Amino acid sequence: MLSLRMRRLVVVILFNAVLAAALQALAPAAPRLTDRDEYEYSGRQPFASHCPNTIYCYRILVPVLLEQVPADAERRWRGLQWIAHTATGSIVAIATAPIGPPLIASFLVQTSYGFTFTAYDPYSPDPVVFLISAIVLYLWLIDRALAVAVIAVVGVFVKETVALVASAPALAVVMWSDRRSRWRWLLPAALAWIILLGFHWYMDTYAGWGISRNPAASFSTGSWLAIWWKLNPSLAKKALMLFAPFGFAWAFAAFGYRHASRPFQQLAAGAALPMLALTFVQTPERALGNAFFVVIPLAAAFLGRVPAVAAWAAAITSGLVTARIGLSSELLPSSAVLLPVAAGAAPWGCWGYARQPR
Repeated sequence: MLSLRMRRLVVVILFNAVLAAALQALAPAAPRLTDRDEYEYSGRQPFASHCPNTIYCYRILVPVLLEQVPADAERRWRGLQWIAHTATGSIVAIATAPIGPPLIASFLVQTSYGFTFTAYDPYSPDPVVFLISAIVLYLWLIDRALAVAVIAVVGVFVKETVALVASAPALAVVMWSDRRSRWRWLLPAALAWIILLGFHWYMDTYAGWGISRNPAASFSTGSWLAIWWKLNPSLAKKALMLFAPFGFAWAFAAFGYRHASRPFQQLAAGAALPMLALTFVQTPERALGNAFFVVIPLAAAFLGRVPAVAAWAAAITSGLVTARIGLSSELLPSSAVLLPVAAGAAPWGCWGYARQPR
């Protein structure tokens, strides 16, 4: 007989697996624009001189490993996305369990913009970055700085975002913790940035690589943030895209901050600056989607103090809004239909929270 704890773990994993598969099935068969060719080039020729694909050249780990999998490329990419999303949602749920409902956390994770966008376009290392972020959250909670250092050193070869994720615990201890723990948690960020910058320098110097042709490298002109601003001239559209990563879970997280335990609060504070920095070099809606490892636990901490029916109504309706935007799926109702429903469910959840005895 399985223990109660093991049964709950199995339920969480199965819930995430089914939800991740369902969202993948709802996505269109192929994205309109994708970086698949660039990543697959790096998988076939990971250290070729004069790599023509700018920033994608440095993200070699995932495409190289996928090339070793005995399956066609389509199954490799989609299989990795499903496995990574299942694992990520499960880890976030397990980490969140002490402060909020793990299944609600799972639902909010899987339907968030970042996760549904990678269900729509799985041809990137982002699902693995999400998994690394979830592991960093869990290891932070159990105070395993050395393990995070190892993961960060390897993870920067997945994507540069990992160095920013590793910086979140470092900033958290600088702001909050005592000197003894401070030095241990500075190590992952320091090693990640040293390895990342060293790798870029070496390949630029000796292999003729470079990122100068990528808009993200144009820091003086505002990088991707400036391009995003120009491509979305409507302030309403900008606001919608900033809302898109988590929908009303942004507000739930703000309300839930006071109910989260100290380690969650610390990590959330530490993640603020790295996530804002990421919005400068990546489209903001995709950049902010990386903040799920702090936003979702805080949102679950709030919804855990709301009556179950209202909590699930708020989570499901908000999740459907972000999923519709991320998936670009015609199988879901339009955002114009879903948004008013979610806008009604969110205040209902807040009203239920206000009526709960303190």
